[in-house]
Amino acid sequence: MRVDKRRPAVVVQTDKVRESRVRSFVIVPLTSRLHLEGLPGNVRLDRRATGLPKASVANVYDVQKALRIDFDARLGMLPDEDLTEVEDGLRLVLGL
Repeated sequence: MRVDKRRPAVVVQTDKVRESRVRSFVIVPLTSRLHLEGLPGNVRLDRRATGLPKASVANVYDVQKALRIDFDARLGMLPDEDLTEVEDGLRLVLGL
């Protein structure tokens, strides 16, 4: 599904399969709906960590595939501690 609105996300796909033949990424979308922080596994991210204008929540309940062509810009990299929390949230929600 293609969405015409730009949306921030965390790419959670391993670098082992991030090559030109793979035309998509596995992502965890970010939302400004901070009440979603209360769901087990979701992670609140400070605006300084994301480069976004305000705090957001990594919504691990909404894992998606995004096409490489739809990526506009890289805002940065999450600090290791935030990325670890997102990974832990994925393990919780997906039972990994």
